[in-house]
Amino acid sequence: MAFKDIIGQDKAIRILTGTLKRNRVPSAMLFSGDSGIGKKIAARNYAKTINCLQLDGFDCCDKCISCKKIDSETHPDVSVIVPDNDVITIDAIRKVGEALSLKPYEGGEKIVIIDDADVMNINAANAFLKTLEEPPPDSLIILVSSNPDKLPDTIRSRCMNVRFYPLSATGCKEVILKNAKVDDKNMNLILNLSMGRPGLAISMDLKEEKDRFAELLNNMAGGDSKEMWENKDEIKSWLDMAIVFLRDMALRLKLGVKSQELLILPEFAKFKTQNLELKTIFNAYQEMQQVKSLLDFNLNKSITWNYVSSIIKRVVAHSS
Repeated sequence: MAFKDIIGQDKAIRILTGTLKRNRVPSAMLFSGDSGIGKKIAARNYAKTINCLQLDGFDCCDKCISCKKIDSETHPDVSVIVPDNDVITIDAIRKVGEALSLKPYEGGEKIVIIDDADVMNINAANAFLKTLEEPPPDSLIILVSSNPDKLPDTIRSRCMNVRFYPLSATGCKEVILKNAKVDDKNMNLILNLSMGRPGLAISMDLKEEKDRFAELLNNMAGGDSKEMWENKDEIKSWLDMAIVFLRDMALRLKLGVKSQELLILPEFAKFKTQNLELKTIFNAYQEMQQVKSLLDFNLNKSITWNYVSSIIKRVVAHSS
């Protein structure tokens, strides 16, 4: 894959190719935006283009030995750091410094891509700051983050921020059709649930996630006090769906029957909105977002279940 193959991120790609045209590649960049919209793919293609042996204008050829090595993560000058048990430790950051301290072996620059960079622990962040303050020559660090606000200001301020955005329905559908098998009858549901993030539809069964969400939502509304989440990833997925549910509740409250065609989860219209206030939904949305932001701190599942259940009960209390 090359830049020309990335769908729906034209503005970000223009910024990246612009740095190449002006020969102004920074020493540190932050690729930020929602999960599943192509940030890591763009980071890999930027690394490919910088080190490509047969450039196609200001895009990689996607065919030379350098491009193929970067795709297979075997290029000696391009490293990818990913979290270990949901954290990036100081040992991983030390490896970044060691990798960048060496001169390029094959390519034009040494490049390190740090995926989910916002899960660096405090020691890792402090060590990483030293690398950012004195970047080695011919080196580039790309931080990829869906939660850039979790990164220290001292790190974000030293990076060129390239923002990525959710795709249009048309772009999202195009990406999904190229990378996953989706029945035509389920496509509209998958598009609605992905909310412009095709990577989610490719990496998981969103229809199955919706069915699981419905099961647990009914348990919560029914007062079941036994937590039923298996792990942090399931909690996060459920909270993402809960936010869609709250969005639908707000539409129904404001638009009434006119909202029917706009609902993403119309089967939950059984939860009525009589006497429900928009403020209650908005407060619930904020609380759900806060829980999501705290998941990396290994929240107790039972306590989280009870807290989220209390939020849901406030919203569905008016159901008949």
